[in-house]
Amino acid sequence: MCLNTKILSHYIYKIIISIPKTITIHTIIENHSVAITGSLGTLIHTLHKSINVQLCDTSKLIIYTNSFDVKNKALMGTTRALINGMITGVTTGFTKTLQLIGIGYRASILDNTINLIIGLSHSINYILPMEITATCPSQTEIILTGINKQLIGQVAADLRALRPPEPFKGKGIRYIDEIIYNKDTKKK
Repeated sequence: MCLNTKILSHYIYKIIISIPKTITIHTIIENHSVAITGSLGTLIHTLHKSINVQLCDTSKLIIYTNSFDVKNKALMGTTRALINGMITGVTTGFTKTLQLIGIGYRASILDNTINLIIGLSHSINYILPMEITATCPSQTEIILTGINKQLIGQVAADLRALRPPEPFKGKGIRYIDEIIYNKDTKKK
């Protein structure tokens, strides 16, 4: 293990992140952040002031803190999960698939804008962030791809919030693997 004497006096997180050979990691000291570069792009994450990272042998990343209380323990776990998601994002990327259910519901993509016709009196134009790309294999399906997991989830949630699935017929915008439980209609 490549721990120096500075880290030995601190509390180390028990799960060490293994780094594939295809990516490079830089720790930026002046603004306390980590930059990860892979084949699909670069992601930067700013660390909390009580959490530190050290690159070990260019194959392991160690997360540590100087005070081990409940808050810092949770922050170390969150930091590890975020960095692991960044590594996955720059190597393979993330996708989210949305499905439009309803008569006349359809989507189309022009440049960086999704045009949605979802049963309102007007069509909705949703402008995508620059890091996200979208495709429509059919008129009722939208596939979002990108390297930032949080941004893809937020864009998918924003699109779903435009017309969430209603509980009686299930019409609306939903994730492809989402299960909607239908309510029974009123009995006489």
